[in-house]
Amino acid sequence: MISVLVANQNISEGETWRDKLRRNGLTVLQECTRLSDMVHILAQYKVHVVLCSANLIDDSAINVLRAAAAFFPRVKLIVAGEIPKAMILSKITRISLVKNIDSAVKACSDASPPPSAPQSNPVETGERSLALLLGDHFISNEESAVLLSKSFQWSPGYVVYCVAADSCYGEVLRSLKNAANDLKFAHVLPYDTDTFYMILDGSPPREHTLSLANDIRLRLFRETNAMFSIGISRLRYKAGELHICRKEAARACRATHMFGHNSVIHADYLGTNDIEYAYPKHKEQRLIEATIDGDAETALEMLDEIFEIFKTRKDLKQGLINKMILGVIVNLNIAATSRAQNFEKMNLDSLELSKLMGAKSVDEVYAYLKTGIKDFAAEMDAITNVSRDALFYRLKGVKDADRPVSISSLTQSLDTTAAYINAAIRHNDGGDIFSFFNCEL
Repeated sequence: MISVLVANQNISEGETWRDKLRRNGLTVLQECTRLSDMVHILAQYKVHVVLCSANLIDDSAINVLRAAAAFFPRVKLIVAGEIPKAMILSKITRISLVKNIDSAVKACSDASPPPSAPQSNPVETGERSLALLLGDHFISNEESAVLLSKSFQWSPGYVVYCVAADSCYGEVLRSLKNAANDLKFAHVLPYDTDTFYMILDGSPPREHTLSLANDIRLRLFRETNAMFSIGISRLRYKAGELHICRKEAARACRATHMFGHNSVIHADYLGTNDIEYAYPKHKEQRLIEATIDGDAETALEMLDEIFEIFKTRKDLKQGLINKMILGVIVNLNIAATSRAQNFEKMNLDSLELSKLMGAKSVDEVYAYLKTGIKDFAAEMDAITNVSRDALFYRLKGVKDADRPVSISSLTQSLDTTAAYINAAIRHNDGGDIFSFFNCEL
């Protein structure tokens, strides 16, 4: 999908342009009324086309557009309207000039979409989709269903088997593929060097899944010299929960100290509570990373997805939920301590632990953590601004030297990126990296 950024200092006209682009099926980014904002968005977001209004074009704008075209070579730049410096702009590679919005919309629609993945055969596509779904991921249940249908025509209600072998991996894979063919398994997937997954769909009864697993066990004894164990997940119905089954089956497979090697081990043997496997630990990690980066929007998105698990588990005691969220707070503090020397000076009154441990409902815990994340992200952003301010004073020294600046060389000498340098300039000067310096690339 092509994403378009409209840069237009006339707010009303800019909204009209964005509406036309949306009606033509294009993804349109947020409002942008200055070229310095355009540079910031190009540095921070995925942009395929910039549609720039002629009302932003002056001598300094030409220099910014020239630098942007060179620094972001995959971005198509389109300037629309009566262009006072048309002759100069036409000489800049990757800038197209059009007279009106209708021509601009056509030019945006005709822009080359991002390169797609190379063509491959259906089996390879299915295995990639299945590997993604078995792992930790961030896609919706609807997107998961589409990916799963690319792997096989699945019937809702599936069980995942995990086979862990200590040797003879080629023999094990051949034996499992033969078993899948004979026993009508949906798929066999080599997951890493010593682990294989098999999927049985169509809502199989528990007794049937155990019987087939024992058939596989005997087959591996006959056809290979490997030592192994077989773990079986619980039955689930949503495509987006395949990774939960994978974690259940893998955990059962590793429980050999309790249940022995060369065994068939069902997840139920370990207990009936599955919050350990359903809890999206990878999303907690993303929440922490985003909070430490000051990205409250992404952190709160992850928070919502984590709490969906709590809201569907009515059997969880409130005290257990409170302790689990305490773990999030602890991990957040560990991450912040490693990033900020003055972390202990942060004002985080909203994260008083007495408020958490006294919470009486899931909603109360959610509100507590949401407020805490916002405050935490704001404090981390303030700390980041201190480092940006320090960087800005170094940048002023470079600028005051009154020599042409190579952006690529500057990022290397300062051990940072052009986007971070641009953020420092934006925060302290309101401009952008290209207009701040007499740029060379």
